[in-house]
Amino acid sequence: MRRRGGSCRAVSPEPTGSAPMQSSLDLLRSRHHFRTLEVVDSHTCGQPTRVVLSGHGLPPGTDPAAARDILRDERDWVRTVSVMEPRGHRSMFSVALIHPAHEGDEFGVVFMDAAAYPDMCGHATIGTATTLLELGLIPVPEAGFSGSLEFGLMTPAGRIALRARLEGGRCRSVAFAFDGAFFLGSFDIDLPGEGAVSVDVAYAGQWYAFVPVAVAHGAIDAANIGNLVSAAIPVREALAARMGQAGPAVGNIVWTGPPGHPDARHRNVPVSSSGSFDRSPCGTATCARMAVLVARGELTIGEAFVNEGLLGTIYRGTPLRGAVTGRREAIVAEVEGGAWISACGTLLVDPADPLGNGYLA
Repeated sequence: MRRRGGSCRAVSPEPTGSAPMQSSLDLLRSRHHFRTLEVVDSHTCGQPTRVVLSGHGLPPGTDPAAARDILRDERDWVRTVSVMEPRGHRSMFSVALIHPAHEGDEFGVVFMDAAAYPDMCGHATIGTATTLLELGLIPVPEAGFSGSLEFGLMTPAGRIALRARLEGGRCRSVAFAFDGAFFLGSFDIDLPGEGAVSVDVAYAGQWYAFVPVAVAHGAIDAANIGNLVSAAIPVREALAARMGQAGPAVGNIVWTGPPGHPDARHRNVPVSSSGSFDRSPCGTATCARMAVLVARGELTIGEAFVNEGLLGTIYRGTPLRGAVTGRREAIVAEVEGGAWISACGTLLVDPADPLGNGYLA
């Protein structure tokens, strides 16, 4: 059960004519002193994940929380280059992969988005696990294996337990379990032109505020996303005023509404403080949503929960059992979804490029 590589070459045979292309890339690096990041792109139910395999400078075995601080304080260019334009966009999400120090140890990650360094991200966990399996970096019992495979991923929020479903050696879905999702409470906020609106605030690695989409006078639909992003701004501001400095900074406004998918119970789309939005149902938001429903008695431990996202894709979730976070009642929440690799390559940073470290427009 040896690992089978660590580059895009592990995904498919090297095509004819790629050697000259590689030589040209090496020449660019040597002549122009480009900084480089080796990456693999995927999407999880529509939401992108860019795994940075190398170039971030993190030594193998680095603790993910320490690695997050190193990148944030000393190498923030890794985040901005891999997430922002011209190589990405406002809703891109990247992951700095920390290779294990010893054979048999688990991989670690640092999550990065257009605004900051989240401690946990569900869709990126699924995307990263799928990438590791498709690259052959996670050992499997045999070639063409079909069945379930359990392993873990080290994150700034702690170890995340994973269960992958493989068919013929291909990863078809990944389930992650988050320990400590909890419902903080319902809070009334005052919105201009709307009056008092009640929002549900919950935590699952990030803070989320769930708001009925009727408040935005629209529907959860890709054609309406501009309105939903704009309408989230006054909600976020009003909630910040309501929570005060002693309360949590809730950056993610999650619009909720009726599902369109026949299997789904709810539909939602999260909008972040940077103006990005999740194309998938959002893994950690799904965990937080289940925590709200369990606290209200609307979902029982062990009951299946299906959440639909902006594009009509779904995550299947289950509150596995009760838990305690600090002094709060919480749940261990499992969410399962599928990811697909879409690209692999090298990001280049020309030292003479005034916008080389990335930008948002």
